Amino acid sequence: MLSTGVWGLIGPLIGVAIIVLIISWCMLKRRYKLNSTQEDHCIITFSASKELLSGEPLSKGIPIKEIYAATNSLNDLNFIGQGIAGKVYKGVLSNGWHVAIKHIIKDGYAETFVREVTSLSHVRHPNLVALLGYCEEEDQCFLVYELCSKGNLSEWLFGKDKILSWIQRLEIAIGSARGLWFLHTYPGGCIVHRDIKPANILLDEDFEAKLSDFGLSKVMDLGVSHVSSEVRGTFGYVDPEYRHNHRVNAGGDVYSFGIVMLQILSGKPVINLNVIKPLPLDKMAKLLSKGGDIFEFADPRLNGEYSTEAFEIVLKLALSCTGHKQQRPSMENVVTRLEKALEISTRLEKALEISTRDSEAYYVSIT
Repeated sequence: MLSTGVWGLIGPLIGVAIIVLIISWCMLKRRYKLNSTQEDHCIITFSASKELLSGEPLSKGIPIKEIYAATNSLNDLNFIGQGIAGKVYKGVLSNGWHVAIKHIIKDGYAETFVREVTSLSHVRHPNLVALLGYCEEEDQCFLVYELCSKGNLSEWLFGKDKILSWIQRLEIAIGSARGLWFLHTYPGGCIVHRDIKPANILLDEDFEAKLSDFGLSKVMDLGVSHVSSEVRGTFGYVDPEYRHNHRVNAGGDVYSFGIVMLQILSGKPVINLNVIKPLPLDKMAKLLSKGGDIFEFADPRLNGEYSTEAFEIVLKLALSCTGHKQQRPSMENVVTRLEKALEISTRLEKALEISTRDSEAYYVSIT
């Protein structure tokens, strides 16, 4: 009878203990799952890319032997650039594709690899550099992109032996703006680039602009106005409001693109340190627009060969992009206004061609 009474007491207690253990295990599992989805608190493992690439990605895994064969074992003769996360080499894959291969050392830069793969593996647009594949080893990884043979916009704006015409500059601005517009309105959520600058705008054989380097990008869920993050980006291109409140949203990219447009117009760096009182590029443009000759802001290498009407449109657009965030245009609006500037410029160029042709014909007729 005593034994029966003891089990009568212990039995329910054991049952309750089992139920508590099951509930605790479920809660811990759910908590781990939720935490693992938060980017700022997750532990990025070196095999993370395989999980991130589930769901029929457009890019694919590439064997390490293929990487070394394409670059002749990362030969210095194939070196074409240096980024924060590692070196970039040109190469040719076994299928004949000409590619750019970014070599990332995982010590401290695994997050860059994961960001690039997640941002680009499922995304395709004519004005975004295409991620063709990736390779992941124990202590290093590689990202394989299409090769943009004309280099980057920075080389053309600030290089000594390279000059872009007014029409080319407008077309590059439009292509870059279309790429950003696509990212900001991506169906899966707004993709904020966070590092828009001339060095990250690549140019293909036909000078088609392609945004590159998504190592700092953030993806915002649909319906979310911003996400909080540490301040990242390049000096001179970072939105002052973002520096103050640490809120990431599309407006930060719009600001950066405004600075890029000012550089396309002027051919000047973001800040001139070779003067007694250095002045940021946007403040210089604002001063000229308020009381000076705005055409003093034009790149001297253009030799005055541009539409003054179109120049004024782009300058005002750039300044609106670098103004207060609430007053900044969307990238859709930026594209529309840039296309108007291109239309005006193209019409003027054709009129000048006809005028020149008529003048030459008249000269021939009288001689």
